[in-house]
This record gives sequence, structure tokens and C-alpha cells, in this order.
Amino acid sequence: MDDTFLAQLRCPLDPKREATLAREDQHLVCSRCNCRFPIKQGLPVLVPDEVELPPQTREVSQLPCQRAANREKNRK
Repeated sequence: MDDTFLAQLRCPLDPKREATLAREDQHLVCSRCNCRFPIKQGLPVLVPDEVELPPQTREVSQLPCQRAANREKNRK
């Protein structure tokens, strides 16, 4: 995977699309929440159903980006 292409990718779970992704072995890891997305046959699989959540996290709604988005939504 080309570094220029990787620099353009953002975590699909971040509602604001600000969190970047870094390559670690056969995964892309979110800079904000440490979610891990697999790389299969050289292509990133940025599908929420394929995500490996960080330890102690059972569901996507517990991620920092999701909690922040929910707080913001509730203020409106």
C-alpha cells in the first residue's frame, strides 16, 4: 500500500473523519481509538463489521469518537 494513499485514509468509525490510520503488520490502526482494520490481499478492509475493537471495548458505541459525537448530538 502506497504511503500517499495511506495518508489520505481516515477511520470510517470517526464521524468527523479526522482520525488517521497507520499500518501495523496486516492491519490499519486508528490514531484515536486504536481500532484495527484488516488488510486482505493488499487492500484495507474499512468496513465496521470487520473491525477489531481495542481491549475492554465491546461495541462501537463505546469508542471515544462515537461518545463525543453522541454528546454533541444530545446538546443540539
